[in-house]
Amino acid sequence: MLPNKRRRTAALFAIVLLACPGLVFAQEEERPVPLSVYTLGQQTFVLNLGLFIPLFLQDFDGAVSDTNLSLGGAGSLQWGIHLDNHWLVGVEVGGIFSKSLQENILYMLPITVKGAYIFHAYPFEFPVFLGAGMDIVKYRDQSHIDFILKPGFSSLWKYNVSWGFGLNVVYWWVPQPWAEVPNEGRMGNFLEVSATAQYSF
Repeated sequence: MLPNKRRRTAALFAIVLLACPGLVFAQEEERPVPLSVYTLGQQTFVLNLGLFIPLFLQDFDGAVSDTNLSLGGAGSLQWGIHLDNHWLVGVEVGGIFSKSLQENILYMLPITVKGAYIFHAYPFEFPVFLGAGMDIVKYRDQSHIDFILKPGFSSLWKYNVSWGFGLNVVYWWVPQPWAEVPNEGRMGNFLEVSATAQYSF
């Protein structure tokens, strides 16, 4: 009798072991997977603060030179509206400051329209975007308006359905043709690396 009881106990134990993984997998399959979902008309406000990194200047013949600018500060506010779960359009207003070798301050105030495509990998989002518009530049007693192009990408962690936090990397391309003096035309190449906070509603 004892060996039979042992065999029955061993058989029952084996059945439970085999059944457990199935129960675990069944529970995992039933558990809903949270997704970041945006619908037409949802809006987003974004605050960005970080570093402005001067890279180089390039003339229209291809020659490259130093900007002679220091690291600076960058910040911007953005409003956007979702077209669907992936596409976002909006407007961004920002500003930077940076010092020259002579300790003079360069200010730039870009105002751009912006389009973004958002890749989702919950709880993360990866927007890839392009902004274009005008850049108001002031240096000493000189000021003018240039065209600006701002391609970039973000990496966001969604804290909840409303809030997200992360990092931006944005390339600033600012051509200055200077039609009055063609030989002095330059294209500014700069980089923005900034922290971002996003509120969606």
